[in-house]
Amino acid sequence: MTKILYSLKSIHKIIKENQPSKVCVVTSKQLSKKLAWALKEVEALKPDLIFVPDGETAKEWQELEKLLKKFSLVNLDRNSIVIALGGGTIGDFTGFASSIYLRGIKYINIPTTLLSQVDSSHGGKTGINFLGYKNQVGTFNLPLAVIIEKRFLESLSEENIIDGLGEVIKTGFIKDPSILSILRRHTVSSLVRSPDFLKIIKKSVAVKNYFTGKDLKDNGLRQILNVGHTIGHAVELKYKVSHGRAVLIGMLQEIEFTESLKLTDPSVLKSLKNLLKHLDIDINNKMNAEWGIIIHDKKVTGSHINFPAIIMPGNAKIIRLDLKLLKGFF
Repeated sequence: MTKILYSLKSIHKIIKENQPSKVCVVTSKQLSKKLAWALKEVEALKPDLIFVPDGETAKEWQELEKLLKKFSLVNLDRNSIVIALGGGTIGDFTGFASSIYLRGIKYINIPTTLLSQVDSSHGGKTGINFLGYKNQVGTFNLPLAVIIEKRFLESLSEENIIDGLGEVIKTGFIKDPSILSILRRHTVSSLVRSPDFLKIIKKSVAVKNYFTGKDLKDNGLRQILNVGHTIGHAVELKYKVSHGRAVLIGMLQEIEFTESLKLTDPSVLKSLKNLLKHLDIDINNKMNAEWGIIIHDKKVTGSHINFPAIIMPGNAKIIRLDLKLLKGFF
């Protein structure tokens, strides 16, 4: 069971409990300069430091091979612990490498962006991109712990906060409408300075872990977390927009689709649009997903797709649809 902790200082307790033979920190050179204070916190562990590229360029076969070689060069063994320090790509990439090196060594995820703190660091999904498609090769590998430190968020740009809020808003619509109520009390800038910020992070994490705890291998219920992602992933790949913005574009378009099928109450789309306007998040909803990308979605089996649909705020379910119906709308 993964521990969720809310202070970087808790790393010392986790390490003491597990008594690893070696500790290795995987991060990027750019992050190591920005987060010198965080690396100083783990200095006492005497870790080996391994650098990987920033962003999606890290999640490629050749970079995976380089990381595995570095694991070997610093003599990691089955009793070693790897610490992923960075955003979602570093967490996904490091978690995957840890799952296949020596058939699996332990790792700790320390996410440094809002998006990774509320989303990708939870549920054990790891992986790399393949043939131009996101996360096509990977494993389920739960970390020993996810350590969420609010101080990381203080240096993020407003655009990076919006990126994370895409997933936060999604959790409010699929499970916990109280998240939406809190968001309606703020703008993006006021939220970051408010005690409510940590509150919605914890609530979003709780929603994520509710679904992953009931369906770790993503065979059914967990797919509800994919609201906005069928279209969103395709938009993200085509237009190179941030993941969170792509999810919001996906939510707007997917809600229009399920509303046309009389599955979603008309109030849902209005509620989402009003919330985005209140938060002053401007979304370009003219971006169109390519069908060739959509059919590679992991929820597609044969001629059907398990499509997650919001019924009402806080209520979502999986609908099995013929792909022709989806193609006819998009």
